[in-house]
This record gives sequence, C-alpha cells and structure tokens, in this order.
Amino acid sequence: MVSAQELLHSHREVLLDWLSVNPTPLLRWLADAGVLTAEQYRAVLERSPTNKVANVLEQVCANEQNSQGFLQVLQQVQGYYCTQLHEWIHQHCTETPPEPPSEPQPNPPGGKKKTKSLLFKWFPKGKSQEFTLPQKDEVNNTKPRQNLKSVGMKVPLNAHKNTLLRQTERLMSYSEGEGQDSSSHAHIDIRYTELFVTEDDEGVTHSQHEYFTLASRRSPIYPHQTCRLIQPRDLLNPGSQTGCSPQRVKVKGIAGIGKSVAMQRLLYEWALGKHLQNFSCVFDLRFRELNLIDGPISLHELLASRFLYLQDILLDLFKHAKSLLFILDGLDEFRHRLDWDSKDRDLTVESKIPVPELLVALVGGNLLPECSVILTTRPSTDAPKRFFPRCCVVLGFQEKHVEEYTMKFYKDPLVAEKVFSYIVRNDNLFALSFIPLYCYIICSALAEFFSTDHNNEEESLDLNPPRTVSEVYYCYLYTTIKHHALKDKAETNSRPQILAVVKEQLMNLGRMAYENLLRNRILFDREDLEKFGLDPRGIRSTFLSQILVSVKEEKVEMFAFFHLTIQEYLAALFCVVNFSSYTEILTGLDYWCFGELRPPAENPPLTLNPLPAGDDLECPRVENLQMFTRFFSGLLRARLSRLLEGMAENSFGGDDGELPYQLGDWFQSQFKNRNLPNQMILNLLHCLMELHLQETTGRAAPEISRLNLFKMKLSVVDCAAVHYVLQFSKHLLKELNLGYSNIGNKGFSRLGPILHRCESLYIRYNCLGTDAAILESTVLKSEDCQVKKLYMCGNKLGPEGARVLWEALEHNNTVEEVYLDITGITESGTENLVQCLSKNTALKSLTVVGNDLGKVGWERLRYLGRVRPDLRIISHFVDDLGLLEAYLGWVEEMQADHDQMESVKNADALQSVLKGLWLSEGTGENTVKAKELETKILQLLENSELSALRAK
Repeated sequence: MVSAQELLHSHREVLLDWLSVNPTPLLRWLADAGVLTAEQYRAVLERSPTNKVANVLEQVCANEQNSQGFLQVLQQVQGYYCTQLHEWIHQHCTETPPEPPSEPQPNPPGGKKKTKSLLFKWFPKGKSQEFTLPQKDEVNNTKPRQNLKSVGMKVPLNAHKNTLLRQTERLMSYSEGEGQDSSSHAHIDIRYTELFVTEDDEGVTHSQHEYFTLASRRSPIYPHQTCRLIQPRDLLNPGSQTGCSPQRVKVKGIAGIGKSVAMQRLLYEWALGKHLQNFSCVFDLRFRELNLIDGPISLHELLASRFLYLQDILLDLFKHAKSLLFILDGLDEFRHRLDWDSKDRDLTVESKIPVPELLVALVGGNLLPECSVILTTRPSTDAPKRFFPRCCVVLGFQEKHVEEYTMKFYKDPLVAEKVFSYIVRNDNLFALSFIPLYCYIICSALAEFFSTDHNNEEESLDLNPPRTVSEVYYCYLYTTIKHHALKDKAETNSRPQILAVVKEQLMNLGRMAYENLLRNRILFDREDLEKFGLDPRGIRSTFLSQILVSVKEEKVEMFAFFHLTIQEYLAALFCVVNFSSYTEILTGLDYWCFGELRPPAENPPLTLNPLPAGDDLECPRVENLQMFTRFFSGLLRARLSRLLEGMAENSFGGDDGELPYQLGDWFQSQFKNRNLPNQMILNLLHCLMELHLQETTGRAAPEISRLNLFKMKLSVVDCAAVHYVLQFSKHLLKELNLGYSNIGNKGFSRLGPILHRCESLYIRYNCLGTDAAILESTVLKSEDCQVKKLYMCGNKLGPEGARVLWEALEHNNTVEEVYLDITGITESGTENLVQCLSKNTALKSLTVVGNDLGKVGWERLRYLGRVRPDLRIISHFVDDLGLLEAYLGWVEEMQADHDQMESVKNADALQSVLKGLWLSEGTGENTVKAKELETKILQLLENSELSALRAK
C-alpha cells in the first residue's frame, strides 16, 4: 500500500492524457473543494489544457492531504472522462467517495477566503489513506483507448455536457485594454461578473429608447427592494409566496446588458454539475439560428439536427419532460412574428409545424407542458406575461460589480484602480458603466490615458480623458482604429492621417448604420453589407472586426454592431461628416427630434429614398433616436474642434463662428414655441450638454422659465444635464418640479448651485436624507436665495435635517411655504423650532403632518403658534380639509402608478399617514374625510398588521 502522492507521481503521464482532453470539470471541482486556492485556480485557467493538468498535478502532489483531495474529486467528476479513467479509479481508489455537497460552494474567483476546505471534512487531520501502487508493466498498459459505449443515456448526456462546457467556458473580450491586438477570450470563471436581476414591472411602457427605459427602471431601486434581487441560477427556484417553482420564466434586458452571458453562465454551471441539477438535460436554442428554418419541422427533428449526440435518446428524454429545460435566447433577433393568441392545437413532438408556431406551443405549454422554459428578449420585442409565472429584468451591474469588472479588465491593478476612480468621479461615465458592454467600452477608451507604460507617451492620445458620452465613444473608436487598422502603416502617425486612412470604410459603415437605424434594424446579412460597399470576407482581418461582429451559428450568418449604441454613434458620425451647411444641421435636428421634415425636403436627411409606406418616424421612433441625437451633438462639437480633421472638412461652408449662436437660436425656439413632453425636454438638455458650447447654451437657457420633470426617474447624469444648462441662465426659475424622480442625495447635490434661483422647488419623494437637508439649508441662507415654496415631503430628513432647516429659516426672508410631511422628524428635531421660527417674519405656512414629534414636540408647535399667530401650522391631517382631499387624490394616483407606490413605500409614507390619522381628533366634515382616507389606505395596503398597529 502506498500514499496518494506516490500513486499520482507514478501515473502522471496517463492522467495527463486522460484529463487534458477536458480539464474544466476537474479544475472547478478542485477549486470548490478547497484543493486549489482561488489564486491558484485563476492562474491555472490561463494555461493550455495540458499545462493546466500538469500544473495542478505538481501542486497537489506537494503534500499528502491535497493528493488525497485530488483523488476524491477525481471520483466525483469521472463521468466527464474516458472509461479507462473509470477503471483506474475503481482499481486504485477503493474508498467510497463522499457525496458531492448539496449546496455547491461559491465560485472561487473573487470569493471570500474559506476558513476550512472540504478536505477537512473528508480527511480528518492526522489520518492518511493508502492506495495500491501499480507495477511498471501495469503503467505501460493503461494508455487511453477508444471510449466504450455504455448502455442507456449516460454517455450521450455526458457528451452533451462536455460539448456545452467547450462552448461556454470562455467569454469574448475584444481587447485586453493594453493597446495591443489581442482579440482574446477569457475564461468565464475569471471574467464573468455577477449581474443585478430583479422582478420585472410589467406595467412599464417601452416607447422610448431602451437605454433610457432601463435608466428609469434602475432609478427606483429602493432599500426595501433588495430582497427582490435574483441570482440568474435561481430563476427557477420556488417563489416565496407560492412555494412552487415557475416552469416558464421571461428575462428581459436591453442590448449589451448581459442576458446571453447570463444564460451562458447557467449552461456552464449545469454542465459542470453545480446548479440546476434537477434537470437531466438542458437545450439551448438561439432565435437567430432558428431564423434559417423556413419549412415545417417537428420538435424531435429540430433537436435531433441541433444536438446530434442526443439523437438516440431524445424520445426517452421526452418521456420525462419534467426534467427538461429549454433556454430560448434572443427573441428580439427572430425574424418571424409570434402569434401569442393562436388557438391551441393537439400537438406532439412529431408534429411538423412552422417554427414560430412550434415556439409558441413550447412556451405556452401546448407542447411538452411539463418542461421548463427560460426565454430572453429585449424590451422592444415582448412576450405576454400570462405565459410566465416569473418575469425578470436584468439591470446590469451594481457599483461593486463595476469595480470588480474593472479590476478584471486590466492586468495591471494600478491602472484598474485609476480607471475605476475616474469612472466613479465622473457622473456621465458612472451612469453608463452599469451596462456591461458600456463598461467594456469605457475601460477600452480609458486604457491609454492611465497606462503605466511611460515609454509610450509619444504614442498616447493627445486628448484629455473623456468626460461626456460622445467623448468616450470617440476615444474608443479612435483607439480601435489606431491599434487594429494601422498594423502595416508605421508611417501614419497623426490623427488626421489615421482618420483619412479609414474614412471610406467608416462612411460606408456609418451609412448602413444610419439608414437602418431609421428603420429600427439591427441585424444585417451579407447582401446588406455588400449594398453599402462592405466586404463580408474582409471584416475579420480589419478594424471592423472590433465594431461589426458575426453572429454566425451552425447554419446562419448575420452581422450586427456589437452594441446598439455603436450603431447609433457611427450613424451620427456619418451625418456629422457629410453635412455641409447650417441648414442641413437644422433639417436633421427637426427630423430626428420631432419627426418633422422642413420643406422642400421629402426624404430623411442624407437618405436617397423615403422610408417604406407605414414606416414614418412617429413619436415612439423619435424617442428611440434620442441617444443618436446626443451623439450627433457631441460629434458636431468634435468637428468644430477639428477632432475629425482628415475625415471631415472643418468648415460648414460659412462663418463657423456664427454656428454656435445659430444652434442656440434653434434650441431657444424649441423651449419657447413647443409644448414639449418631459422626455423630449430632458433630451434637449442632454444634447446641449454633449454639444458643450457656451455660446449655444447661453442663448437657449434663459428661455426656460419652468422645468417640470415630475415622475421622471432621473439619474445623476440627468441631474448633471439639468445643472449644466440652467447654470447659463441668471433669471428666476419660477418652478423646478422633480417630484417622485428619485434623484437621491447625489443627484440633489449636482443641482445645488442652481437651487437658490427656484421660486417653487418641488423635491417630494426623492430618497433624500439629512445631507440633502444640509445642502438645502445653505441654499436658504444664501443672500441670493429666491425660494418661496419648498416641498420636501416624503424624504427621510430626520431630526438633524429638521434642525438645520429651522436654523436656515431663522433669517431667511423669501420662503413663504414649507412642506415637510412625512420626513422623519422626531421630538429632538423640534429643539430649536421655536427659537428659530419665532424670529422669522416671512414664513406664512408650515406643514409637518405624518411626523412623530412626541409630546414635547407637539407642545413646542402649539407654543410657536401662540408666538407666531400669523403662521399657519398644519400638524394633523384633520386640521385642513384641503390637505385631506389632496391625500385622497394621492392615494388614487398610487393605485394607478406602480413607480409612485414604490417611492411611497420607501418612505414608509402610508404607515406614517395612518399613524397620523389615528392620533388625530376632530369633528365634522374633516373627520369624515379622514376616515375615508384611512379606509382607502388600508385597502391599498391590504395588510392586516396595520390594523393591529392601530390597536397599539
């Protein structure tokens, strides 16, 4: 009997032969068992297959305990390998292997260090197992031979898992961020970063650009919703309310948010035996591959052609449909319309029907009703909620994930830290970085600016690090061209020379991007490319491979810009380069922003043909062009700044010095003469920020006397756009309404410098805290303060926030009305109330209902009423009939508006109102209205616990 170390040493060569074919399962299980540390695992993944196994054998043979752990894991994963290995294990590893852990250990990369590995459970300290040491001739006779075919389904299913592992273990990365043509892949266990997935709100409409829809969807994520975060591997887990596992799950998300990568991760984890192990087989079907099937086909035929190694066992699998999972990825890429309202037919797996009908039957449960289905799609192409017990939306990265991704992107940790720090400090970049593909673009664009290679200073970009969205994309495109288009052109150094080299290709690509953007097309075939002067055969050998990617499957080859915004950016670049006059610019802005054509124009700008009949640029399509118009504005500035020299003429055929003023007149006219929807107003503000021309904004901003963005979920970058434009106006802003916009303290701070000019400031239910109250107090103390009405209801200002506001109001002579309903003011928040407000002579109305002021606090309010009889104090709901009627309308609004309800939940507002009503005493009509309000709130909440609360 010999030790495990001796056994592995003596069989090293045959183990290398058997395991190097597919080292992935072995390595991952070794890492999860603690035989390999997280650092060792990451390091070994970067090696070649043979070197991986050789390196692992060298590490585990360093001590007996790891050698024993290696053999234990080998027994668990032997199903992935040849029968010779099975026989070897049976011969030499006589111990019964432990059962795999019921709860798989988390992935080692990026995880916390384990205090004890599973080895300590399997091998108590001080004990050693013995193994049989073979003779020399025996070693020579254990060379691998052809795998033996086993009876049943085990062999084909293992072949399926091994195939999936090869297909899913690597993620595509277009650049390593080090200025070299790497076009490398990264192992999924190294590069994959967790995504934020939550329950979807099916009530949200998706008429606007999908990025802004997502920004709005992300914005109202409140602390009380954190329990709704779902890991992709848990999509099919039982629901907390029903206790049942959903058989149909829909996963929505915009382009580049990570839907397909999340599905790739699920397949990888299932094939490894880590998750979803209640399914005996998982079928992954991509809609873009299904596009090629024209005629009727049965489900049996479809799967047999797609999964050749499962042909012989499909019928047996169908008999156990409950153990089957179908992943249908990319409904938005399907060229056929699905008729979700079609009548059910009597179908079997042998029924030959058109593919769209087959897919509807599979999702709807008319075909294999016991199987499970996960369907992914973009918001623009949806499937009815009635088919899906669980609907989820992918919201991308959280801040910690952005940091994690950045650290993984760069090989140099110092560069990674600098880049992440820059992203966090820049509102524009940080707001974009939650989308994984945006994060990739940002990291690629910033690579050269923060490189630690000081020897290449002469080759770095002669620009400052990008600040706006347009600048990020300009740097990304320029870096891509520089590193991938000039390999054989060493003499080409200057930016104009570099852009001149690629002008023809970029303009052909840009025209295709633009004309198809107007038609809402994102996929192109070979004929489309040839029509616009692009050679499909040459894409992979040029810089275009970094922009236009093949979505080729087994039988289908289509092309797409690797992100929707790349198509929008190149479309905008095409327009900016090809416009030659101020009139053309205005014609374009009128069409893209409002869908209007200036006479005598009959076709969209820079297009030869009108859009097909019925394909006019209606309002929803205009909203889909909002990111494009922002790119256009930023690139217009780039052309005026001579950054497009070599590709575009610097002059627009006239006095370019007048162009910024002429653009200012156009923006001024829109604010003055149009009744613009909120989303269009916000888009124009962003266009001005991207244009970043003082002459233009200085003319447009004074025309804005009121800005109403009520119930628009605003990000920090939206607040930055509002501040950028309004800072150029010195006039009084009669009203700034940001109610229910959830801007938070950070967004509010971006607006700080302009708040003193707002006569009526509405910032209700915005997730504001004490810091916001402190900022507002500085506004109220300012000598330039012009605020008359201040609405801060539904924000958690707390007692400290209240005290600083009373202090600020002590000498303020402009504010007449203050509304602090439901702001978390307690008894301590009234300590300086009388002292400060008794000296104030301007304040006429103070509302503090819905706060638990305590006995002393109520006494202070009553005393303030005596010393300031001219000040109307509303401290109880029954004090004011108009207030009660306003709150009744408020409750009715929430019944129809899910987002408003979430804002109210975050502030515990309904509970606060109920407490206030129960503490109020009154008579007459006010009491009747108070009772009506109480009843409606209880109906809205449908929470028996609140009734118990009243009894207290």
